[in-house]
Amino acid sequence: LFLLMCLFLLNESCNNSNLIKPYEFSGGWKANEVVEFSFDVSESSSDYNAFLILRHNKNYAFSNIFLITNIVFENQYSKTDTLEYILSKKNGEWLGEKKLSIVEHKLLFKKNLNLIKDSIYKISIRNSMRLNNEVNPITNLNNVIDLGLLIEIEE
Repeated sequence: LFLLMCLFLLNESCNNSNLIKPYEFSGGWKANEVVEFSFDVSESSSDYNAFLILRHNKNYAFSNIFLITNIVFENQYSKTDTLEYILSKKNGEWLGEKKLSIVEHKLLFKKNLNLIKDSIYKISIRNSMRLNNEVNPITNLNNVIDLGLLIEIEE
């Protein structure tokens, strides 16, 4: 029992990442559906990398995804970006990790984030997908399952 407890504590002390509970979509990602994450960091390290964990099934109709992101820092400063992520090769093969009929992508969101211990950070994300030569957004990104946020200490 003592050995198991030591192994557990060793594993927890070596864990340098934090996965925020994924936001699950019901029937795809609607154009007006905003995903929000709040988090803090408990380590005194100030440099972190943030990743988005996007999961979709193999019937997702696009080779990419456009996301509009906003992060609010501890001093209420906010930064908004429009990001494009390529999800498949030109031949249609998915780039993410394949698990049966699900594809999981670990997408770099921010590198070398300077985060302060015990401060609250907020991130909001919405999709911004449009068909070619169309002004209006796609009303629903079918086959998108969930979106998570992973925070890792920069090593």
